[in-house]
Amino acid sequence: MKKWILPLLTAALFLSGCGVLSETPAERREREARESRLVTENIQSGNFTIDIDRMYPLRGTSKSVTTYSVSLKDGKINSHLPYIGRAWKVPYGGGHALNFEAKVGSYTVNPVRDGYEVILYVKTDEDEHIYTFTVFDNGRTSLDVQSGNRERISYSGNMRFLAD
Repeated sequence: MKKWILPLLTAALFLSGCGVLSETPAERREREARESRLVTENIQSGNFTIDIDRMYPLRGTSKSVTTYSVSLKDGKINSHLPYIGRAWKVPYGGGHALNFEAKVGSYTVNPVRDGYEVILYVKTDEDEHIYTFTVFDNGRTSLDVQSGNRERISYSGNMRFLAD
């Protein structure tokens, strides 16, 4: 009997803690509505930041990454992304790849199911890029980058909610 008291108390404590941390359906709907509103506001203002957590090179396996992001503010993009893939024409030493700050040539927003598609055209001194963001209502984002001199690469991450 004494053997079962400690595991039983531990299980009861664990299960009671789980109930405290879960949200009610009403709280979940409220959180989802707030996230959707923030995504819409950030996309329409043209000012947002995406924190990247995974990269998907065209060849090879996906890789988990940290401390990378893409920011758009006042018509400028600040791209700080890792790159793995083939390059056809790059400056000596490899160039800057997808690490640059540049003015956005065009900014197009298209509504899609459960979110938005944002397409940016950017020209740098090394290359021309098309950034295609698919931002869902919960802030989850996929990013596809096409460059003129490098292979396509994709990323996933989350929108950083700056306004509330």
